[in-house]
Amino acid sequence: MEDGEPAIGPSKQIAALIFTDIVGSVALQQKLGTNDYTRYVSRHDEIIKECLSVVPDAKILNETGDGFLIRFTDPSDAVNTALRLQYRLSLEKCEGELINIRMGLNMGLITEMDETNRGGTRAVGMPINLVARVMDLGGPGQILMTRVVYDDAKQFVRNHPDSGLSDRILSPPEWVSHGSYEIDGNDENIEIFEVGLEGIAPLTAPTGSKKARPANQTTNEQAGSSENVTFEESEPIDIENSDVLISYADVDNEPLRTGEDGWISQLQRNLKVRMEQLSGEEVKISKLSGKDFESIGSGGGIIKGMNEAKAVVPVISPPFTNSPGCQKEMEVFYNPETISSQTGSGAANESKLVNAIKMPVPSEELPNAISSVITKCPGLEFFEREPSTGRVREFNEDFGEDSRQHYYERVYDLAYELCETIKNKRDLSSAEPAEITGGRQKIFLAPTTSELTKEYDTVKRELREHGYHVVPDCPLPLSVNELNQALEEMITDCVTSIHLMGHHYGLIPEGASSSLGEILLRFTAEKASSGLKRFIWSPRDFSGGETKQVELLEKIQEDPSLHSAAELIEGSITTLKRDIFRVIEEQKKRAEEDANKEVAPVNDSKLIYLICEQRDEEAVEALEDYLFKEGLEVCLPAFDGDEVDVKALHQENLINCSGALVYYGAAPRAWADIKLRDLIKAVGYGRENPIENQAVFIAPPHDHRKERYKSHTAKIIRQNEESFTSDNDLKEFIEATKGT
Repeated sequence: MEDGEPAIGPSKQIAALIFTDIVGSVALQQKLGTNDYTRYVSRHDEIIKECLSVVPDAKILNETGDGFLIRFTDPSDAVNTALRLQYRLSLEKCEGELINIRMGLNMGLITEMDETNRGGTRAVGMPINLVARVMDLGGPGQILMTRVVYDDAKQFVRNHPDSGLSDRILSPPEWVSHGSYEIDGNDENIEIFEVGLEGIAPLTAPTGSKKARPANQTTNEQAGSSENVTFEESEPIDIENSDVLISYADVDNEPLRTGEDGWISQLQRNLKVRMEQLSGEEVKISKLSGKDFESIGSGGGIIKGMNEAKAVVPVISPPFTNSPGCQKEMEVFYNPETISSQTGSGAANESKLVNAIKMPVPSEELPNAISSVITKCPGLEFFEREPSTGRVREFNEDFGEDSRQHYYERVYDLAYELCETIKNKRDLSSAEPAEITGGRQKIFLAPTTSELTKEYDTVKRELREHGYHVVPDCPLPLSVNELNQALEEMITDCVTSIHLMGHHYGLIPEGASSSLGEILLRFTAEKASSGLKRFIWSPRDFSGGETKQVELLEKIQEDPSLHSAAELIEGSITTLKRDIFRVIEEQKKRAEEDANKEVAPVNDSKLIYLICEQRDEEAVEALEDYLFKEGLEVCLPAFDGDEVDVKALHQENLINCSGALVYYGAAPRAWADIKLRDLIKAVGYGRENPIENQAVFIAPPHDHRKERYKSHTAKIIRQNEESFTSDNDLKEFIEATKGT
C-alpha cells in the first residue's frame, strides 16, 4: 500500500453459498494418472464456470483444487446454478469417467478480507464452515442445503432452470427433507434438505460423515445408554440490544407436529433471514411470551430492554388477546404517546409497532390494553378468508404450497416494514423527521375487496420498494364520520391515489349507504381539483360481478365526477403498475422542469387534436385543411416510428390540446370507443383539466352501427355526403374550441 493511501477494511455481506467437491478425487487421480486427471479437472472447471457465467453477481471465493466455494446474492440463483450443474454433469464424461460432484448450500453473513500475503481476498465466517459440513454429507450428484436456503429458494424455483433449453423434457425439481443432523461446531441440530432432478439426484438421506451425523442416531445411542440423559434447559430470555422484539402468546408457538418449530420460532427465523437480506446487516430478533413476562415481572431491566428495541411485533391472535401476561405487557409498554404517533397521518416508518395478525379477533372481544394497538398501528394479516364461506385460512409453512407462498410474501412485507422502521430510527438521531420523509412521495392505495388481496399486496410492495410512502398504513375506521376525518388527514399531501375495483361491491361502513370502495373513489374524485392524480383499475370483463359493483363500474366509465383526473385501466395488474410508475415519474420530471424553465410566451392559437386511424390519413386531409383555415392549429397522431414514441406523442397531444376530434371513418367501432376513453384518461397523463371540447366526426363508409352511434361525453358530428362539407355542428364545435 502506498503511503497515505486509505486502508480498505473487511467487507461484510449476507451471501448464499455453494461448496462443490469432486467425489473420490484421490482414487480417481490414481486411476487416471496425473495428465488425464488434469484434463478431467479442467473440463470440470469449464462446466462450472459456464454455468456461473449466466448469473451476473456470482463470484468464486475460493478454489480447492477439486472444488469451488461460490458466492451468490440470491438463494434461488444458487439453487438454480446447482440444478444446472447437476444436469449438465450428468450428461458429461471426460477421460471415460463421469464427472461426479457433490454440492452443499448455505446462507449467512460472511466477511471478505484482503489477503496480504497472496493478494486478492479471503472469505471467512461461520456460514462457510457450515456449508463445508453440509457438502461433506453428500454423495455423487447430490445437492444438500440448510433450511435457510430451502425456505427462500423453494418459493421461486418452481421449474428446472434448463427447461426448454434441451430436447429432453425436464420435470420440476424434487424437494426432500432429510431431517435433523448433528454437526460438529454447531450448538443446535441442523435440518438438511435436498433438491434435484428425479432420475439424476440420489434423493436419499445422507448416512453421515466424519463431522456430521443424523440427530436421531445420537438420541437412540443415548436412549440405550445406562447414563442419565439430561434434557436441554429452556432457552434463556435475552432481549437486551434487540433490533426486533416479538411479543406472543405461548400457545401460538406450540408445534403442530412433534420435533418441529412452532409458528413464532419459524417467524423469528424467517424474519431474521429476510431482514438481513434486505439490510445487508446482522439483525437481532428476540421473542417474549406473555407467560415469560408474567413470571419475570417488571424487574430485572426487562422493561428497559423492551423500550430499547427498535421495533416490536405483537403477534395478534385470540390467545394473545386473552393472555393476562400479554395484556400486562401492553399496559406497561404501549402508552398513548406511542400510539398517537402511528395513526397514519404522519410518516409511516416513525412507528415502532407493527402487528403480525396471525388470526382475526372480533373487535368487541378486544381488551382495552390491546384495542388501540390493533386499530391504530400498521398490521399484516397472516391469513385469508374464503369469499364464499368466510372461513379463515392461516398462512403457514406446513399447510401446502399456496399457504406457504402467501406466508413468505407476508414475511417479506413485514421484514421490509421493520427494516424501514429501524433505518428511520437510526436517521432520526442525526436529522429532523421532515428531512427524512420530505423527499418521499406519498401515495394513497385504496383498500379493496378480498378477491384482490394478492394484486393489492403486489402493487403496495413494489411502490414501497421504489421508495414511495404508501397509505393507509393502519386499518381505516369503519364508521363513516371517523372515516372521513381520517381520510382528510391522510390524503391531504398525497400525489396519487390508486383504486383496484374487482367483481365484489365490498364492505359498507357503519352509517353509510355505499361500500368502502365507492366512498374512497368519490372522496379522491373531490380532491382531483387540488392536483391529485388518480388510477382506477378494473377487470376487462366485469359483467359477471355483483349487481351493485357492475353499476358502479359502469358509472365510473360514464360519469365525469367519478373519473375526474383519473386514468382508467383495464386488464392486467402488470399494465397498471407500468402506467403508475410512468405517470409518477413524468410528474416528478415535469415538476423539476417547471421549477427550472422560464415562462413561455403566450400563444393565442388553439390546438385541436384530430385523431384518426392510419387508413384514414388521406380521407381526413379535407377536414384538417378546413380546421386550419378556421384559425386552429391541427395535430395528428404519429403513424410511423417506435411504439413507445408513438404513444408518448399521443399522450402529449392529449395533454396540450384545446379540443379533440375523433375521426370515425374506416376504423371499427371498437377503435372509436377506445379513443374516446383515451380522452377521459387525459388528466391521468398530466393534463390539468379534462378535455371539455370533444367530438366524434362520423364519416363514410356509412353503416347501421354508425347511424346509431351515441355518446354521453362527446358531441356527434356527421358527414352525410361522400366528400367533406362543413355543417352547423362542426362550426359550433370549432367556436367552442376557440373560446376555451
